[in-house]
Amino acid sequence: MNARRTTARTKIAPVADAELDAVFAAVARYFALLSEPTRLKILHTICRDERSVSDIVAVTGATQTNVSRHLALMHQAGVVTRRREGSAVYYRVDDPEFVEICRNVCVQIAGRIDDRESLKRGLLDFAGEH
Repeated sequence: MNARRTTARTKIAPVADAELDAVFAAVARYFALLSEPTRLKILHTICRDERSVSDIVAVTGATQTNVSRHLALMHQAGVVTRRREGSAVYYRVDDPEFVEICRNVCVQIAGRIDDRESLKRGLLDFAGEH
């Protein structure tokens, strides 16, 4: 059986480590966007509708400086897009796959929570499962 594994491995063209490193680094940066609770709150706030920064601040309870910093990060990553209308800036999700990944993770985590029903309900509400 070891001979088969070796044969199967030699048939696969090796990918340069540097290329893989670049891909893994990009994927890690993408997933890192989900590693901050405030960004998750922001994402939840704008996942269905475009919202102004002041609306996002009101819904999340975060400061405008903090919200703006997180939105700028997500905008640089291509996850959200923005438009200006007068003095207001509006944001919306520009990467539906990002929202889908977040929802899937929330549903998976909620499925593992049995003893904290309010937390489970909150995660499922966030994921749009209720």
